[in-house]
Amino acid sequence: MKRKKLLEKLNTLLSASNKPDAEQVRKLRKVLKALKEKQNHLQAELAEAEGEHERRKLTNQIEVIRRQREKGVEVYKSIKGSRQ
Repeated sequence: MKRKKLLEKLNTLLSASNKPDAEQVRKLRKVLKALKEKQNHLQAELAEAEGEHERRKLTNQIEVIRRQREKGVEVYKSIKGSRQ
């Protein structure tokens, strides 16, 4: 799945209703895992990138994904904490 699509899904899940159900939790976990895989893939590309422009572009994409994952993990932890 493309980076933009994953970020849109995460945004939708983060802005969901106050009482998340089990399905939303599963979807959130799935999107977070996909974003982590995408981040790892981009970091591997960054290690092999040669041009300064390409390196800067990859670094920016990695940073966006990292911050969105942080938000998603916080929400996931709060949901899991409130359910227990």
